[in-house]
Amino acid sequence: MWSNGWLGLLGVVDVWLPELDWEQREGLRALAANLAETVTSQSAGALVDLLTRSTEAPAEPGPKGEPDAKAAENLTKNRMTRHGVEEPDQHTEPFLGEVLDNLPHGLLVTRADGTIVLVNQTFSALTGLDMDSLLGEDIEAVVETPVADTSGETAETGRIAQLEHLLGHAGSRATVTVRGTGSGATFRVDGQRIESRFAGACFVTLLRTPDSAGEPTEATVQRSLDHIEDGIVCADAKGTVVFANRAACVLQGLRSDQLTTGSPYPASTELRSLDGTPIGEEGHPLRRAAREGIPVSEDLVLREGDLVRHVAVSARPLRVDGEDCAIAVLRDVTAERERQEQLTHYALHDPLTGLANRYLLDDALGRMLDAIERRASSVLLIYLDLDGFKVINDHYGHEVGDAVLRAVARRLERAVRGEDVVARVGGDEFVVAHLSASGIPDDDTVVARVRKTLSAPYRVSDLILDVRASVGWASTSAGERTPESLISRADRAMYERKPVTRGPSGSVPA
Repeated sequence: MWSNGWLGLLGVVDVWLPELDWEQREGLRALAANLAETVTSQSAGALVDLLTRSTEAPAEPGPKGEPDAKAAENLTKNRMTRHGVEEPDQHTEPFLGEVLDNLPHGLLVTRADGTIVLVNQTFSALTGLDMDSLLGEDIEAVVETPVADTSGETAETGRIAQLEHLLGHAGSRATVTVRGTGSGATFRVDGQRIESRFAGACFVTLLRTPDSAGEPTEATVQRSLDHIEDGIVCADAKGTVVFANRAACVLQGLRSDQLTTGSPYPASTELRSLDGTPIGEEGHPLRRAAREGIPVSEDLVLREGDLVRHVAVSARPLRVDGEDCAIAVLRDVTAERERQEQLTHYALHDPLTGLANRYLLDDALGRMLDAIERRASSVLLIYLDLDGFKVINDHYGHEVGDAVLRAVARRLERAVRGEDVVARVGGDEFVVAHLSASGIPDDDTVVARVRKTLSAPYRVSDLILDVRASVGWASTSAGERTPESLISRADRAMYERKPVTRGPSGSVPA
């Protein structure tokens, strides 16, 4: 762009001619003259002289090497004729009018006092306003002027500051309101302030629809955010909602109209910590991130009747238009948590019976042994093995054998307390770990209860099977600190009581 302001206005032609060489500038001189006369009702000659001085394009030398004005004028006419404009003084004005009216963006030119002096047809089509009725009107009749800081300025300079804030720089936004209807549309504005020799300070502005500018409108952004499964919400340090999408409402148990821009951030009574405690308004990760200025992440639970959702909230501080705010992303991790719990369960439990496996048994025994150091108590470990179970598999098949193992597991679970651990540690081997509730061991009572529950016949399909088990047990001794030693002693005690292998007795059809 050239240094002089009026050439900033001519820059709109750059959409049509991206790079102007000297020949093109000569052709545009005549166009500029007619534009200046149309806009300002001033002499076109002064603008032509201005362009001649500012372009630094050399004129054709005269006979003595000096610039020859007549030769330059003839060259201009020849260039214009070559490009299809035979007589610049007759055809430039309508041609330039066609160019301006067919620009892909709206053109708006105002004086520093806000008077509209030029618009094109594209501007009229975008706004629905009549071109002729706009000329001479004040800009505030068309554009909502944002408030600018004009403190300490005169009325005139304050007015210019307001217009410059709205139209005088690239990338600003304006809301163009159609008079008489109260409706409006948002446009992207690329503007520049110029100092015209004919009209004084002016603002030359291009208005582009958001789609043509490659940027979505706020409504488009909101619709896009509402299609995201994760919740996105932003609030300032005072607890005012800056923006939010639909998922942010759903994942906090809020109505869709509770998270509206400019409203106070609502407290959700259904959003709780993992232990069931309501988080409250000030305990929300978003509010804490805005207040404390640090990232905050937390897993929360949303209860809606019988439905329980696990919601992961990640919030971090940020600044929006110079204000301290915070943004949070909320994700429904219920399915992920259930899959993780399922994988953890499979890693620590026997897939056939659902009982604890050896890994979980060792961990539970370790915690029990740690507990008896803090209080006067003991650990009882019962080790049992089904007698003749191989014969059951061989005689009736593995399907019947598996059903017997599951039945044994259920009986053992019913025979002990909920805090006791029942594990399957081999094909037909089971372990019960029992922590005494007091300093008085209750080994005999627990062993008797286990033996009794296993002694009844088993009904499997159309069979009634009398399945017996060998049972051995061991209690913690002084200085015993490892699960392995306790399990080993109970295992040896079981084998000492194991009878000679026999088949299932009393097997009769049901």
